Amino acid sequence: MVSSGYVSYNGEGVCFLEVVKSQPNDPVVKMKGTMTRGDSTLNWTYRDSDLPDFCFRTIQQEDVSEVSDFLLKHFFAEEPLGQSLKLDPNEEVRPWLPKMLEHEIREGLSIVVRRRPASDEESTSGDVGEVVAVCLNDVERTVSDPEDVNIFSFVSRDSQPNMWKITRVLDELVADADLFNCYQIEALVSCQMLCVDPHFGGRGLAQKLIQLTEDLTRTLDYSLIISEATSEFSARAFLKAGFHCQKTLQYDTFAFDDGEQPFRQLASTSVHKTARLMVKYIK
Repeated sequence: MVSSGYVSYNGEGVCFLEVVKSQPNDPVVKMKGTMTRGDSTLNWTYRDSDLPDFCFRTIQQEDVSEVSDFLLKHFFAEEPLGQSLKLDPNEEVRPWLPKMLEHEIREGLSIVVRRRPASDEESTSGDVGEVVAVCLNDVERTVSDPEDVNIFSFVSRDSQPNMWKITRVLDELVADADLFNCYQIEALVSCQMLCVDPHFGGRGLAQKLIQLTEDLTRTLDYSLIISEATSEFSARAFLKAGFHCQKTLQYDTFAFDDGEQPFRQLASTSVHKTARLMVKYIK
């Protein structure tokens, strides 16, 4: 099983997307780690005294529609690879995104952050206020999951040509990473989508969501978190959180078999020069 994904961060809001592609010849290796889903975290809620205006909880089925709209507006419309290709999220993402979210939230690792209305200071409900941030996480395993759904299940070259180009970058970035054998694990957490509304940037929500992902990862007895940063700012966010860069892909030299270099202009006209595979091992 090979994981891939992408992350965008503009310095105020932050966005991540993680996708998974199965490889038919991947070996099945039993090693340390858990293979169970996160039943103990499915109804998890969290309040932080340093962020009293917000409520954190694991994403529920009833959140899917609102979370989908949030990601379409604040992630897919802003991520640099999509922007460079003039990706239309309504055409190439909206049809499949809710289905992918419904699958991912089963792991009990995905978090939605809502703003607490001033009149709700004493409420303990997570279902308050507008969505201001989302962190979608998945678990990848050495064994095949017949129910697995991921971006590769929906994106085709003909129907979603721009998203397809982005998935080629992601696939290349994790090619030959061999993370399961490298870290002697049978499962890992992939930080898939993390998106903070820019209006609520600069308050530490991105770093808090990364920290809470680590906490939930420990709770479920996993030890490795990965994500793929497609922007310079997202790479810096992960480095600040203690991740290291395991692999880099240069946009100015990335090319398809036909010679097309779709992200060369992005590299020459912006600060976004590379995609990076970010990894953190939690002992």
